[in-house]
Amino acid sequence: MELDTPYVHLRIKDNILVGTYKKNLRIDLEIAKSIVSTRLSFTGGKKMPSLILSQGVISINKPAREYLASDDAIEGLLASAIIVNSPFSSYLGNFFLAVNKTKLPVKIFSTIPRAERWLQQFLI
Repeated sequence: MELDTPYVHLRIKDNILVGTYKKNLRIDLEIAKSIVSTRLSFTGGKKMPSLILSQGVISINKPAREYLASDDAIEGLLASAIIVNSPFSSYLGNFFLAVNKTKLPVKIFSTIPRAERWLQQFLI
């Protein structure tokens, strides 16, 4: 099952939602809400962990970050693993996670296999 949108490509692999963000994406509140709405529709309300390939994201503004950490935005997610492609992206990701706290277990990884192994514990 796959869905391609202007902002993110979604697919389900081994009961894990995989979201690959489009290149040069700047996420504002409107785009963040669109991504969450599309994800909820795509998964049909089924709760699952998510693997986020964020390399295409250039920026996420403050209102979007706050929304993405909210209870509304994490609905249907059991945990999220975020893949980054540089030490700087890792630093920024960890900073955002510290500032925008969420009730969801979230961890940053540099490799997909390590992220997938971590997500296995959240499968129902």
